[in-house]
Amino acid sequence: MNRSCFPVLAGAALLLTVSPISAVAAPKQRPRQQVQQLLRGSPEDFIKHFDKNKDGVLTKDEVPPFLARMFARLDANGDGKLDKQEVAALMQGLRRQMARNKNNPQVRPQQIERVVNNILQRMDTDKDGKISRKEAKGRVAQLFNQLDTNKDGFVDKQELRQLAMRILANRGGGNGNRGGRGGNLQPNRPDFDALDLNADGRLTKAELKGTPYADKFDEIDTNKDGKIDRKEFAAYLKKTGK
Repeated sequence: MNRSCFPVLAGAALLLTVSPISAVAAPKQRPRQQVQQLLRGSPEDFIKHFDKNKDGVLTKDEVPPFLARMFARLDANGDGKLDKQEVAALMQGLRRQMARNKNNPQVRPQQIERVVNNILQRMDTDKDGKISRKEAKGRVAQLFNQLDTNKDGFVDKQELRQLAMRILANRGGGNGNRGGRGGNLQPNRPDFDALDLNADGRLTKAELKGTPYADKFDEIDTNKDGKIDRKEFAAYLKKTGK
Protein backbone atom coordinates (compact mmCIF):
# COMPACT_ATOMS: atom_id res chain seq x y z
CA MET A 1 0.00 0.00 0.00
CA ASN A 2 1.16 3.53 -0.77
CA ARG A 3 2.67 5.06 2.38
CA SER A 4 0.69 8.27 1.75
CA CYS A 5 -2.42 6.29 2.68
CA PHE A 6 -1.24 5.63 6.24
CA PRO A 7 -2.23 9.01 7.79
CA VAL A 8 -5.65 8.77 6.13
CA LEU A 9 -6.16 5.19 7.27
CA ALA A 10 -5.11 6.18 10.77
CA GLY A 11 -7.82 8.82 10.82
CA ALA A 12 -10.36 6.40 9.40
CA ALA A 13 -9.47 3.73 11.94
CA LEU A 14 -9.80 6.19 14.79
CA LEU A 15 -13.16 7.29 13.39
CA LEU A 16 -14.26 3.66 13.57
CA THR A 17 -13.20 3.39 17.21
CA VAL A 18 -14.90 6.60 18.36
CA SER A 19 -18.34 4.92 18.30
CA PRO A 20 -17.80 1.22 18.95
CA ILE A 21 -20.66 -1.11 18.11
CA SER A 22 -22.45 -3.16 20.70
CA ALA A 23 -22.27 -6.93 20.84
CA VAL A 24 -25.75 -7.15 19.32
CA ALA A 25 -26.03 -5.05 16.18
CA ALA A 26 -28.96 -2.71 15.82
CA PRO A 27 -31.38 -3.34 12.93
CA LYS A 28 -30.04 -0.29 11.09
CA GLN A 29 -26.33 0.24 11.52
CA ARG A 30 -24.32 3.31 10.73
CA PRO A 31 -21.83 2.94 7.83
CA ARG A 32 -18.87 2.99 10.23
CA GLN A 33 -20.46 0.27 12.33
CA GLN A 34 -20.99 -1.79 9.21
CA VAL A 35 -17.33 -1.37 8.27
CA GLN A 36 -16.23 -2.42 11.75
CA GLN A 37 -18.12 -5.68 11.42
CA LEU A 38 -17.02 -6.24 7.82
CA LEU A 39 -13.36 -5.99 8.86
CA ARG A 40 -13.85 -9.35 10.54
CA GLY A 41 -14.66 -10.95 7.19
CA SER A 42 -13.02 -11.25 3.78
CA PRO A 43 -12.44 -8.68 1.01
CA GLU A 44 -15.13 -10.46 -0.99
CA ASP A 45 -17.63 -9.95 1.86
CA PHE A 46 -16.62 -6.29 2.13
CA ILE A 47 -17.15 -5.69 -1.59
CA LYS A 48 -20.41 -7.63 -1.69
CA HIS A 49 -21.89 -5.53 1.12
CA PHE A 50 -21.46 -2.20 -0.72
CA ASP A 51 -21.47 -3.38 -4.35
CA LYS A 52 -24.79 -1.94 -5.54
CA ASN A 53 -24.47 -2.94 -9.18
CA LYS A 54 -22.97 -6.36 -8.39
CA ASP A 55 -19.97 -5.93 -10.71
CA GLY A 56 -17.44 -7.23 -8.18
CA VAL A 57 -15.70 -3.88 -7.54
CA LEU A 58 -16.50 -0.72 -5.58
CA THR A 59 -16.85 2.73 -7.06
CA LYS A 60 -16.70 5.99 -5.12
CA ASP A 61 -20.48 6.38 -5.06
CA GLU A 62 -20.91 2.91 -3.53
CA VAL A 63 -18.68 3.25 -0.46
CA PRO A 64 -19.60 5.14 2.75
CA PRO A 65 -18.80 8.89 2.73
CA PHE A 66 -15.83 8.64 5.09
CA LEU A 67 -14.21 6.10 2.74
CA ALA A 68 -15.23 8.06 -0.36
CA ARG A 69 -13.21 11.01 0.89
CA MET A 70 -10.02 8.94 0.73
CA PHE A 71 -11.03 7.00 -2.39
CA ALA A 72 -8.32 8.42 -4.68
CA ARG A 73 -5.60 7.23 -2.31
CA LEU A 74 -7.14 3.80 -1.88
CA ASP A 75 -7.47 3.37 -5.65
CA ALA A 76 -3.84 2.33 -6.18
CA ASN A 77 -4.09 1.75 -9.93
CA GLY A 78 -6.21 4.85 -10.57
CA ASP A 79 -8.95 3.07 -12.50
CA GLY A 80 -11.78 4.59 -10.47
CA LYS A 81 -12.61 1.28 -8.79
CA LEU A 82 -11.52 -0.67 -5.73
CA ASP A 83 -10.86 -4.29 -6.62
CA LYS A 84 -10.35 -7.23 -4.27
CA GLN A 85 -6.63 -6.51 -3.87
CA GLU A 86 -7.16 -2.83 -3.06
CA VAL A 87 -9.96 -3.61 -0.61
CA ALA A 88 -7.73 -6.23 1.06
CA ALA A 89 -5.02 -3.57 1.51
CA LEU A 90 -7.59 -1.14 2.92
CA MET A 91 -8.89 -3.72 5.39
CA GLN A 92 -5.39 -4.72 6.47
CA GLY A 93 -4.43 -1.11 7.12
CA LEU A 94 -7.62 -0.40 9.08
CA ARG A 95 -7.26 -3.55 11.19
CA ARG A 96 -3.65 -2.74 12.03
CA GLN A 97 -4.41 0.85 13.00
CA MET A 98 -7.47 -0.11 15.03
CA ALA A 99 -5.38 -2.62 16.96
CA ARG A 100 -2.97 0.18 17.87
CA ASN A 101 -5.82 2.48 18.86
CA LYS A 102 -7.20 -0.07 21.34
CA ASN A 103 -4.41 0.87 23.73
CA ASN A 104 -5.31 4.56 23.58
CA PRO A 105 -8.00 6.17 25.75
CA GLN A 106 -11.33 6.75 24.01
CA VAL A 107 -11.51 10.02 22.09
CA ARG A 108 -14.91 11.58 22.61
CA PRO A 109 -16.70 13.39 19.74
CA GLN A 110 -16.98 16.60 21.76
CA GLN A 111 -13.21 16.65 22.23
CA ILE A 112 -12.73 16.34 18.48
CA GLU A 113 -15.15 19.19 17.82
CA ARG A 114 -13.40 21.37 20.38
CA VAL A 115 -10.06 20.95 18.63
CA VAL A 116 -11.64 21.55 15.20
CA ASN A 117 -13.30 24.73 16.43
CA ASN A 118 -10.03 25.92 17.98
CA ILE A 119 -8.26 25.46 14.65
CA LEU A 120 -11.01 27.23 12.70
CA GLN A 121 -11.14 30.10 15.17
CA ARG A 122 -7.41 30.60 14.76
CA MET A 123 -7.06 30.20 10.98
CA ASP A 124 -10.42 30.72 9.27
CA THR A 125 -10.00 34.46 8.76
CA ASP A 126 -12.86 34.88 6.28
CA LYS A 127 -15.21 32.79 8.47
CA ASP A 128 -16.44 30.53 5.67
CA GLY A 129 -16.07 27.38 7.78
CA LYS A 130 -12.99 26.04 6.02
CA ILE A 131 -9.30 26.82 5.69
CA SER A 132 -7.64 27.77 2.43
CA ARG A 133 -3.98 27.13 1.70
CA LYS A 134 -3.33 30.83 2.24
CA GLU A 135 -5.02 30.77 5.65
CA ALA A 136 -3.32 27.59 6.83
CA LYS A 137 -0.63 27.86 9.48
CA GLY A 138 1.58 25.52 11.46
CA ARG A 139 0.76 21.87 11.19
CA VAL A 140 -2.28 22.48 8.98
CA ALA A 141 -0.02 24.18 6.44
CA GLN A 142 2.54 21.38 6.67
CA LEU A 143 -0.07 18.65 6.18
CA PHE A 144 -2.36 20.60 3.83
CA ASN A 145 -2.09 18.23 0.88
CA GLN A 146 -2.75 15.20 3.09
CA LEU A 147 -5.66 16.84 4.90
CA ASP A 148 -7.31 18.11 1.71
CA THR A 149 -8.55 14.65 0.74
CA ASN A 150 -11.10 15.85 -1.83
CA LYS A 151 -8.50 18.14 -3.44
CA ASP A 152 -10.75 21.20 -3.58
CA GLY A 153 -8.07 23.55 -2.24
CA PHE A 154 -9.64 23.84 1.20
CA VAL A 155 -9.56 21.91 4.48
CA ASP A 156 -13.11 21.71 5.79
CA LYS A 157 -14.47 20.58 9.14
CA GLN A 158 -14.67 16.93 8.20
CA GLU A 159 -11.08 16.93 6.97
CA LEU A 160 -9.95 18.78 10.10
CA ARG A 161 -11.51 16.06 12.24
CA GLN A 162 -8.87 13.63 10.96
CA LEU A 163 -6.12 15.94 12.22
CA ALA A 164 -7.98 16.54 15.49
CA MET A 165 -8.27 12.81 16.14
CA ARG A 166 -4.57 12.31 15.50
CA ILE A 167 -3.72 15.16 17.88
CA LEU A 168 -5.99 13.78 20.59
CA ALA A 169 -4.77 10.21 20.12
CA ASN A 170 -1.17 11.38 20.54
CA ARG A 171 -2.17 13.44 23.53
CA GLY A 172 -3.91 10.43 25.09
CA GLY A 173 -7.63 10.98 24.55
CA GLY A 174 -7.57 14.77 24.86
CA ASN A 175 -6.89 15.01 28.58
CA GLY A 176 -3.18 15.58 28.41
CA ASN A 177 -2.46 11.97 29.31
CA ARG A 178 -0.11 9.43 27.81
CA GLY A 179 0.59 7.11 30.65
CA GLY A 180 -2.91 6.07 31.66
CA ARG A 181 -6.02 7.47 33.27
CA GLY A 182 -5.56 10.57 35.33
CA GLY A 183 -1.82 10.78 34.59
CA ASN A 184 0.11 13.52 32.86
CA LEU A 185 2.11 13.40 29.69
CA GLN A 186 5.17 11.28 30.23
CA PRO A 187 8.03 13.73 30.60
CA ASN A 188 10.34 11.46 28.62
CA ARG A 189 8.02 11.54 25.60
CA PRO A 190 7.04 15.19 25.02
CA ASP A 191 5.10 15.82 21.83
CA PHE A 192 4.78 19.42 20.65
CA ASP A 193 2.06 18.60 18.10
CA ALA A 194 -0.02 16.76 20.67
CA LEU A 195 0.09 19.81 22.94
CA ASP A 196 -0.67 22.24 20.10
CA LEU A 197 -4.44 21.83 20.11
CA ASN A 198 -5.17 24.50 17.50
CA ALA A 199 -2.27 23.36 15.30
CA ASP A 200 -0.90 26.88 14.85
CA GLY A 201 2.70 26.06 15.77
CA ARG A 202 2.50 27.85 19.14
CA LEU A 203 1.63 26.70 22.65
CA THR A 204 -0.51 28.85 24.94
CA LYS A 205 -1.12 28.57 28.67
CA ALA A 206 -4.59 27.19 27.94
CA GLU A 207 -3.15 24.42 25.77
CA LEU A 208 -0.62 23.44 28.42
CA LYS A 209 -3.17 23.36 31.23
CA GLY A 210 -3.07 19.99 32.97
CA THR A 211 0.32 19.03 31.54
CA PRO A 212 3.73 18.95 33.27
CA TYR A 213 4.68 22.09 31.34
CA ALA A 214 1.94 24.38 32.65
CA ASP A 215 3.94 25.52 35.68
CA LYS A 216 7.04 25.98 33.52
CA PHE A 217 5.35 28.21 30.94
CA ASP A 218 7.16 31.44 31.83
CA GLU A 219 10.49 29.63 31.93
CA ILE A 220 9.94 28.05 28.51
CA ASP A 221 8.61 31.29 26.97
CA THR A 222 12.04 32.92 26.77
CA ASN A 223 11.01 35.85 24.56
CA LYS A 224 8.03 36.59 26.81
CA ASP A 225 5.51 36.95 23.98
CA GLY A 226 2.92 34.81 25.75
CA LYS A 227 3.41 31.82 23.45
CA ILE A 228 5.89 28.98 23.14
CA ASP A 229 7.19 28.10 19.70
CA ARG A 230 8.96 24.90 18.67
CA LYS A 231 12.43 26.37 19.17
CA GLU A 232 11.66 27.50 22.71
CA PHE A 233 10.10 24.14 23.54
CA ALA A 234 13.04 22.23 22.07
CA ALA A 235 15.51 24.46 23.93
CA TYR A 236 13.74 23.80 27.23
CA LEU A 237 13.75 20.04 26.62
CA LYS A 238 17.45 20.13 25.74
CA LYS A 239 18.26 22.15 28.84
CA THR A 240 16.34 19.82 31.11
CA GLY A 241 17.56 16.67 29.35
CA LYS A 242 14.06 15.43 28.46
